[in-house]
Formats: sequence, C-alpha cells, structure tokens
Amino acid sequence: MPPLNTEKERINLLLQRDGLEATQNWVARTLNIYREAVASPASHASQKNYKPLFEKSIQEFEEWLSLTQEHNSLIPF
Repeated sequence: MPPLNTEKERINLLLQRDGLEATQNWVARTLNIYREAVASPASHASQKNYKPLFEKSIQEFEEWLSLTQEHNSLIPF
C-alpha cells in the first residue's frame, strides 16, 4: 500500500476500518497532539521545514471535525 499523502486519506481509511465515532476520537486526539507539537520549540513540528506540514494537517483535521460535528447535529435522535 502506498503512503497516504493527506490527512483526508488517513481519515477515510480510518472511517472505513473503524467507523465514525472511533475516527472522530482519533482525529481529535491527533489534532491536540499536533497543536501541542507546533507550539513547542523543542518539537521538530515547530521547525521551519516541518511546521507548514503540521499546520496543513491541523487545518484538515479541524475542517473534517467541524463538518462531521455539524452533520451529527442535524441527525435527529
């Protein structure tokens, strides 16, 4: 299997394998880890070569979570 190039591809793989709830939990956890890493001067994620990549991932995670949470709020129980 070739490497996944975007977080959206990783998310789609997890959705198929684990379902929506597990994927939402994974995205939320990973989003927090990435945010902390970018904010930490000791982390490689805060370095100039890596920071834009992590910021792009953070944006994709935030967008996906926002869309799925909006969708979930529209579903009546």
